[in-house]
Amino acid sequence: MSRLLRGIIAAAVVLLLLSGIWQWREYGRKQELRDDALLYFAEEDYSKTIQYLESALDRHCIFAGGLNHDMTCYLAESYYQLEDYAQAETIYDRLIASDSREPRYYELKGRCAREEGDHERALTIYSEGWEKTEDSVFLQLICDIYLEQEDYENALAFTEQGIAAGGESKQTFMFQKVVIYERSLDYEAAYEAVQEYCELFPEDEAGQREMTFLSTRI
Repeated sequence: MSRLLRGIIAAAVVLLLLSGIWQWREYGRKQELRDDALLYFAEEDYSKTIQYLESALDRHCIFAGGLNHDMTCYLAESYYQLEDYAQAETIYDRLIASDSREPRYYELKGRCAREEGDHERALTIYSEGWEKTEDSVFLQLICDIYLEQEDYENALAFTEQGIAAGGESKQTFMFQKVVIYERSLDYEAAYEAVQEYCELFPEDEAGQREMTFLSTRI
């Protein structure tokens, strides 16, 4: 091996070593800034939290992906707490782009839209969340909005979809079906629905009480 080649290899090793040391120091500094940010977060000083998180995120470190993700989540929540919903949504969009199958990001983005009073946009966000993740929590969130609007027809349609999806949430959706019929003053349908519910979940005292109540309304 020539002296020139040995020199090039040695220089490359030194460069890699120095780069590794610099990266490790950057990671440590990012960690320190993140820890300081969380102290302010615990004290509900969200402006300071954002300042420290953004400073940490501006520092480049090739192996800080997990740390950056954690800080980005705190950053979005801090903007939400400051009622800067547009900025929080922008950050949730970035999180969704990085992992489109994580239900939490759609839930939190939809929460921002609801806080702004934009229920139609919230419905769109929750519908996208259902489409991407098939998590029935979004059917429940959609139903909640329709119930708030006293749109019982749409609330019932998504409740039926939740029942059809099955899983652990089936019981919740079946009881909600009873509630929707009751709120819409269709007591006969509500009584039929609660009978079906109690047949499947006979140990549920709330269901039994509801059936007793509805029996006096038909």
